[in-house]
Amino acid sequence: MSSAFDKLARPVQKWIRQKGWRELRDIQARSIRTICESNADLIVAASTAGGKTEAAFLPLISQVLDEPSGGTGFDLLYIGPLKALITDQAMRLEGICQEAELPVVPWHGDVSQSIKTRALISPKGILLITPESLEALFIRRGLEIARLFGATRAVVIDELHTVLDSERGVQLRSLLTRLELAIKRPIRRIGLSATLGDMDLAKAYLRPDAANAVQLIEADGGEAELKLQLRGYLSGDEDENSPSATDAIAAHLFKHLRGSDNLVFAGARQRVEIYADRLRELCEREHLPQEFYPHHASLSREHRDFVERRLKDPAKPTTAVCTSTLELGIDIGDVTCVAQIGAPFSVAALRQRLGRSGRREGQLPFSGSMLSKPS
Repeated sequence: MSSAFDKLARPVQKWIRQKGWRELRDIQARSIRTICESNADLIVAASTAGGKTEAAFLPLISQVLDEPSGGTGFDLLYIGPLKALITDQAMRLEGICQEAELPVVPWHGDVSQSIKTRALISPKGILLITPESLEALFIRRGLEIARLFGATRAVVIDELHTVLDSERGVQLRSLLTRLELAIKRPIRRIGLSATLGDMDLAKAYLRPDAANAVQLIEADGGEAELKLQLRGYLSGDEDENSPSATDAIAAHLFKHLRGSDNLVFAGARQRVEIYADRLRELCEREHLPQEFYPHHASLSREHRDFVERRLKDPAKPTTAVCTSTLELGIDIGDVTCVAQIGAPFSVAALRQRLGRSGRREGQLPFSGSMLSKPS
């Protein structure tokens, strides 16, 4: 572990000491050695909160500081699937980069134009962006791409498993190819992924023409224990939004989740609003403080920030009724339980969601409750 620590730049080492870390995680130590000792493309795979972000960025930031490229443009590129994840990761990286005076630039629809303008005038540091915003840069600033990314030494693709075998994934792979063509050289690709699915497929996606050369660093450890409750609700001839079934599910959630921090994945935004409203009404009926809040992409940034802050506050029990907005690696603190209403899009999605819970000492690694009703 110490040999990996010694490879890091002094400002990064100082940040680690300030965080009070006694040692690096195994996956972080292995990633640091691989990134610092080779130019290989890399996939870092670990469960939610497994330290993947630091595993990639601690050595990458160290390389930027110790081995300046001398060119113009952003030093590192981070591509994330959600605006909320980009905002969260930007705050995490700012802590590491503050000591090194390395700019961290989040780029999406909620970021002010003044921040974007300054970044376009003087591109440097770490750019965090969605695939769609990167596509927009190509369209609007096509002639400036070489200047904006001329110094970029690595692109980090977060939640890599979410783009495999999808139209969005095809778009992203095209963007990476266009980026390399624009600057006339390959850029190192590093994927961060949950330990799900076929990793050979992930390697082939990350570098299609050299999949065998992609390195894989996967977190050690046995299969996590899963505590699961499955409930069914009969709705007879009524439709999926049957008031009786909806009220019964809301009552079960209210009884078992009140007083702790939880996530309830309700599917579509309309269903999120319906269940959040039912749970709010139950709080009012029982003359109890409000603990249940909706969270989806159509709500204001201020409201979403409010819910995420409450989830992190141990003094305020909070349950977020959400779409997939809280499925990925946004920092929301410790969650006691995860509920899934209806079937998720895939088994991988369910596993990803359940992985958000059970992190407190004494809890099972996964502690979830899946609620379902027939169509």
